[in-house]
Amino acid sequence: MKSTLIDNFTLLLWASLMASSFVVSEQLLPYANPIASTALRFILATILMMPFIGRASIKQLNYKILLRYSVISLFLVLFFIGLFEALKTTNAMRTSVIYTLLPLISVVLTYIGLKFVTPNKQIAGFLIGTLGAIWVLVAFTQGKLVLIEWRLGDSIFLVACCCLALHVILIKKWATDVPPMLGAFYIMLLGSLILLPFLIFFGDLNNIAWHEDEFWKVLLYLTLFTTIATFFLQQHLLKKVGPNRLLGFTYLIPSIVLIPQGLANMSQLYSVVPGIMLTFLALYLISPKHQ
Repeated sequence: MKSTLIDNFTLLLWASLMASSFVVSEQLLPYANPIASTALRFILATILMMPFIGRASIKQLNYKILLRYSVISLFLVLFFIGLFEALKTTNAMRTSVIYTLLPLISVVLTYIGLKFVTPNKQIAGFLIGTLGAIWVLVAFTQGKLVLIEWRLGDSIFLVACCCLALHVILIKKWATDVPPMLGAFYIMLLGSLILLPFLIFFGDLNNIAWHEDEFWKVLLYLTLFTTIATFFLQQHLLKKVGPNRLLGFTYLIPSIVLIPQGLANMSQLYSVVPGIMLTFLALYLISPKHQ
């Protein structure tokens, strides 16, 4: 019981930090373009973690680990690049709806990659969770969200979500023998190297607001809490609870992001209650009881 409570609290903490990333990242846009801000987060996180990793751990980075973590990092970078490219022809709300499909994508890819068969009750939980998360998003847009017209950006972001699901699954498949802190460092280090050319050629370095204090405050928060902390927690949770349960908690992200905004409009807040209830039902069905 105690272990389950700790796991649920850690999962909720991870989801909350992820949710804060969606909110705080928007505050960085006036100071740097998305590619630059993402690359700088990875690079700064790598630099900040180096004193805690030590030379001995870096020397353990053999060819096998290097290859595996390069692939893991590549899929994460592809997700971010896909997100930025998708937003040229779609919008953030539409990508949020597509993002709710991530756990279901993970179920399919987990079966293909790890030969893990997800129990029927958990599959039902993922379907209900997707419905609940979309309910919350649509309720907050007051019916203004139109998904009948499928756009190029929607297809790009769907592929990007597949890359993110593969990133999570490959950590579970290849990284179970690497400590969470070290694994997070490898992802950030190799991700930084992959992102470096994009930063140089597409980061618009001359227009980054290097002299603005707010730029550094926001970048530091994103680096410490939504990069280092989330990557570490993700590494730990993937080994402890597995990819399906971890991604199941992403259903809470729309509620965590939008409910504080709805406090000023109680009628709007009431309209999302059914979606929140569906989300909690989904988390119950995805819980270890139904594995």
